[in-house]
Amino acid sequence: MPTEVILPRVDMDMAEGRISRWYVENGASVAKGQPIFEIETDKAAMEVEAPASGIIRDLATTLDTPLPVGSTVAWIDAEGEAARTAPSLDSQTATKPAAPARAPATKPKDGAGISHGPHADTVAGEAWPRATPMARRLARDNGIDLASVAGSGPKGRVQAADITAAAPSRAETKSTPAAAPASGGELHRQWLRQGEGTPLVLLHGFGGDLNAWRLFLATVRPQCPVLGIDLPGHGGSAARPMIGFDDTVSAVAETLRAEKLDAVHLAGHSLGGAVATALAGREGSAARSLFLVAPAGLGPDINGAFISGFLRARSAASLAPWMRLLASDPTALGSAFVEATLRQRQAESAQEGLEQISARLFPDGTQAFDVRPILEHLAIPVKLVFGSDDRIIPARHSQGLPGQVAVHLFAGIGHMPHFEARDQVARLARELMRSA
Repeated sequence: MPTEVILPRVDMDMAEGRISRWYVENGASVAKGQPIFEIETDKAAMEVEAPASGIIRDLATTLDTPLPVGSTVAWIDAEGEAARTAPSLDSQTATKPAAPARAPATKPKDGAGISHGPHADTVAGEAWPRATPMARRLARDNGIDLASVAGSGPKGRVQAADITAAAPSRAETKSTPAAAPASGGELHRQWLRQGEGTPLVLLHGFGGDLNAWRLFLATVRPQCPVLGIDLPGHGGSAARPMIGFDDTVSAVAETLRAEKLDAVHLAGHSLGGAVATALAGREGSAARSLFLVAPAGLGPDINGAFISGFLRARSAASLAPWMRLLASDPTALGSAFVEATLRQRQAESAQEGLEQISARLFPDGTQAFDVRPILEHLAIPVKLVFGSDDRIIPARHSQGLPGQVAVHLFAGIGHMPHFEARDQVARLARELMRSA
């Protein structure tokens, strides 16, 4: 009998979710416990594992579309079992048909939304290394085989700390490290969406990583390709000795050249907004539009206490109060967001990297870089979004900008407008890309 794969309920008040990407293709062999797709809710993004081993078919390939909890999103046939037909998602109702018909498996156009991950060809029945999403990413970035690492988590699940501990011993056998390149090299990046047209490039803020954009991206639902980049010392990009603001901009520029992108839409939040602005202002820039969310670099003021407290925090209990300063609504950023932020800093090197970056970019609680003059000379469409209640960077920094810069000030919103006013900010982003 085929095994039904459903959209699971991952928190008590969840009524629907979106599939943001598949890790496997139609017809791939999967093993029970293997991650097969990622879902996004209003609170978090997480991976869903295969409920059985076999051949997976009839994937629900429409991404970023709200689906009710319990919807059938795929079927898994046992090895050698004949494929059958199943109802499409459009035909599913709250009451499941007694004998579902199945349609032939179809490959999504151009592989849209499907990630050809390293697990797609796993042989059914083969033991699959259980690992957290962060551990899998660290293992991939460091060239470590998960099967070779002893997991310290429940049921032997490999944790990020296990990979961090294993990385030095693996590095001794390599001529060069498999992690993000050193100074002068490219940054860790990931294509978050496939599509047509000019790509959208996303740059996160201080202390974040490219995954911070996922929920907003699910709301924007762009038709163009989307590239997320980890700034130096963040996410999968290694820290670089004595890196300053201009070095950060150059590292992003080099990464875009490596991707052979000659035209892009740039979007940045906080520090990422300043980097995006500086990048757009460079001679020969590929930028076709610039979307700034609570950008840094428009004045010297910044909440130095937040930066210090953020860097000192070593637990969810100590980090959460500082994270709540990011939004005017204290419930906007849940515990999953705090935990994800904390996981990034588990490695001592990651913590040291952030401290070095902070010392160079925000010495004595001051923004040591200025991108305001660049906006005077940009000939591309620019939109800037600020929250009036921003407790990290004062909203008054949005005043006195050139007339050609469209400024959108949201009342009662904090430093994360793309979280707190997601629908409205997403609409502005779509408008900007269309205008370009």
